[in-house]
Amino acid sequence: MKKILLLICTPILFLACNKKSDCDELKGSYSTFVEARKEITKANYPVKKIQSTPESSWIKRIEYYSCNEKEGYLIIYTTRSEEYIHAKVPVSVWEELSTSSSKGSYYNMHIINRYPFNLKPAA
Repeated sequence: MKKILLLICTPILFLACNKKSDCDELKGSYSTFVEARKEITKANYPVKKIQSTPESSWIKRIEYYSCNEKEGYLIIYTTRSEEYIHAKVPVSVWEELSTSSSKGSYYNMHIINRYPFNLKPAA
């Protein structure tokens, strides 16, 4: 009987501990970019796009996460192991960036300083 209960409870506990939150449940205030990135990337999103960019000398990977399919979070990973997070980025900007022949130039001309992600002290 104990073995049967163990077999039944183990998967339930595993799923409960590894449950991802819905993107609407994100707390929205983070004290570090690392904390923000972890929360953003582990949530369930209707739109989640990840693209490696081997053609870029500066941008290694780009990721886009959106709850409403209109705007979302853009995360830039650089070849220098830096990460940049941008908020409220329109999906059209993601599409243009992802198809741009020069990701770095597009980023500098159309994204930087336009879609800030501001850290807020956790309450």
